[in-house]
Amino acid sequence: MLFDELVKDYESWFEKHPEIYEEEIKTIKKLLLEGKGIEIGVGTGRFAAPLGIKFGIEPSRKMAEVAKKRGIKVVNVTAEKMEFEEEFDFALIVTTICFVKDPLKTVQNIYKALKKGGFILVAFVDLNSPLGKFYEKNKQKSKFYKVATFFIKDDIIKLLKKAEFKDFECVENLYGEDLDNLTFGINKCNNGTFKVIRGKK
Repeated sequence: MLFDELVKDYESWFEKHPEIYEEEIKTIKKLLLEGKGIEIGVGTGRFAAPLGIKFGIEPSRKMAEVAKKRGIKVVNVTAEKMEFEEEFDFALIVTTICFVKDPLKTVQNIYKALKKGGFILVAFVDLNSPLGKFYEKNKQKSKFYKVATFFIKDDIIKLLKKAEFKDFECVENLYGEDLDNLTFGINKCNNGTFKVIRGKK
């Protein structure tokens, strides 16, 4: 599995870009609710831990090992194969939507996993943003993004509507086309790189 080989690279990215990481956390918090949550594709727990999410799924066993050390209970399963029924108040999926084999099946499974009135939060790099376009153009050079499928905001909303989510809200952060010269600020969605869309069951 690709991400088994990239644990150190993944962790070091956040250590090299602490400001960007902090801004991403703040942006997710803007739409995050209290309650019992799950992170889909929890990775090493970089988002779940500071956001107080205690449970996640992760197919990469090596990434899951790191998440467990951060206090997260992890089930080794893909989003397409997970089977939960009305267990969670919210589900967070951070950039993972770009890597799953079947995005529709993924959000349908999340819908099933949520209690009535529960929320999905999808955080992703927007293909229409300057940095998103740069990533797409150069993805073959990236250890992480060479297998990614980037989406625009409307793609994600259409996907969520197909899974019967409604009442969408969107916030964004990270502006510019160069990681070393980004500007920050949480706004309603327009041309920012890092978007978070929330939908309701």
